[in-house]
Amino acid sequence: MNLSEKLKVFVAGKDKKDSCYPAAGEDSDELNRISRVLGGELLVTPYGRHIAVERVFEGHFCHAGVMLRSVLEISPEIIKLAAKNTDFAELDFKKTAFIDTETTGLAGGSGTYAFLIGIGYFEGDSFKLVQYFMSDFDREPAVLHSLRDLLGNFRSVVSFNGKAYDIPLLSARFLINRMGNPLESLAHLDLLHTARRIFRERLQSVSLSSLEQSLFYMAREDDVPGFEIPSIYFKYLREKDPLPLKPVLHHNRMDILSLVSLLVKIGQALGDPFQSDACCGQDYYCLGRLYEDMGMFKESIECYRRALDVPGVRDRAYRQLSLLYKRMGRWDEAEKIWIQMAREGIYLLFALLELSKFYEHRKRDYENAARTARQALELVYSKKRLLGEHDRTEIEEIKRRLNRILSKMLKVRGDQIKII
Repeated sequence: MNLSEKLKVFVAGKDKKDSCYPAAGEDSDELNRISRVLGGELLVTPYGRHIAVERVFEGHFCHAGVMLRSVLEISPEIIKLAAKNTDFAELDFKKTAFIDTETTGLAGGSGTYAFLIGIGYFEGDSFKLVQYFMSDFDREPAVLHSLRDLLGNFRSVVSFNGKAYDIPLLSARFLINRMGNPLESLAHLDLLHTARRIFRERLQSVSLSSLEQSLFYMAREDDVPGFEIPSIYFKYLREKDPLPLKPVLHHNRMDILSLVSLLVKIGQALGDPFQSDACCGQDYYCLGRLYEDMGMFKESIECYRRALDVPGVRDRAYRQLSLLYKRMGRWDEAEKIWIQMAREGIYLLFALLELSKFYEHRKRDYENAARTARQALELVYSKKRLLGEHDRTEIEEIKRRLNRILSKMLKVRGDQIKII
């Protein structure tokens, strides 16, 4: 039966167990041969048999210099920061599955299969890694059945780019095979989003391999590139030689182990960024933004201050720090930042307008408010002369501000002040 015929059977909804899936005694030699080459075993399900490969990494095992079980020590507060979601405070890594898939294509869609699904999880202090392999397309229901049973033991999953790829793909496969989707009830922490929030300013790429090199100083040797994996699987389907698949299984294992190590590194960075070897330079600005978003203002201020000396994020750190001081009502510190920004030409128009608002509304110092508003207006006009374009609304707003300040000065001083 070719692939087209098999798909017709799936769509028609015929009895998969009786019509197109081999009985327990069929293809026994072939499956056993493939299983032996891959170092796996055969699992029996109501939908037939499939190959599973298991590895156990004992308690002190380290990957990329990181002890895997240290992930169990990450506090709930750090988990909330990593997820940027307070709902993750209850996440328990003893009830968490680390998941990664290898697929028949990178574009996704209903025609894409996950032929290898890797799941890592903790049993006590040991880390167990199970890989379900789809030796042919008609083995998919058996693989999904085992995956569904296994995921029933967990409350959450951790992935890398799983929200955009792995989880939607697996959800689609469960739907196509008319099976309940266990992923719907699991909390999902996608470390790609976390890595972007922390390292996007410093690193040109936050792919898993780039993070391995930048954070762990680890370069995989003789690793199969991800874009080659689909063609390796299709070649296996044609030739039935499983030996070239062994590097694919190794690649999948390394991805899952790196997921755990990356989570530990992220936990260290979020817990104490100034002592963590994972953090430096532009990362402090990113962490300042994250801490601020999560209401951790003390930590945010410390990170912004550290970022004031870092090229590339320095100007933004000044701006964000001043706005945070303003938000907290720490006006004197905000004023110092705005004066420094104006002196050094950092977001000059922003700094002048903030100073004008501060002097007008907080200090009732209308002379300084008018002075800084005039400087802002002159700056906008100079840009108009140099660039030949301007934002008329912006000019009008500054004029209205200046006129309002001058009116207040008139009332206070009783002088004849010319309104522009």
